Amino acid sequence: MHTMPELEYHYLADRPEDVPLVMSWWHSHWHASMGDLPTFTQDFKATLGRHHLPLDVIAYLSGYPVATAALKEHELTECYPNYRCWLGSVYVAPAHRGQGIAHRLTEHMIELAKRRHLPQLYLQTEHLSGGLYKDLGWRPLDLRRVNGEAVLIMVNPLN
Repeated sequence: MHTMPELEYHYLADRPEDVPLVMSWWHSHWHASMGDLPTFTQDFKATLGRHHLPLDVIAYLSGYPVATAALKEHELTECYPNYRCWLGSVYVAPAHRGQGIAHRLTEHMIELAKRRHLPQLYLQTEHLSGGLYKDLGWRPLDLRRVNGEAVLIMVNPLN
């Protein structure tokens, strides 16, 4: 049986040389919500850390960056002002999709949230069936339109 090489996880704060790559990934996928890329990048760099939310993680496969995800204090605050602690910015480089990387990265982020004693995690996904998140125990909460796109809001109670 062929086994997938282990993913290696690092805080993006410890790998600042990879910020331009992450910005290019996100811009290719979420450009409409990012606004001006240089300003967004500058603001993003100012939030990088290891001890408080947001926590941005980058995953490496065989020494190469292949995916990213973040734990955030808030997302969609105008719709859900009381929903605290979100999983967001889950992105796998196109050449590495379909290999279970998003699944493993999400599991890693859930464990990171549990180690930090977060009460629950919320997320938004364009996969209205819940996709891989449903398989990982996330429950649907709400369906709404965000930036003109239908998204499913889900929760993981972390227990």
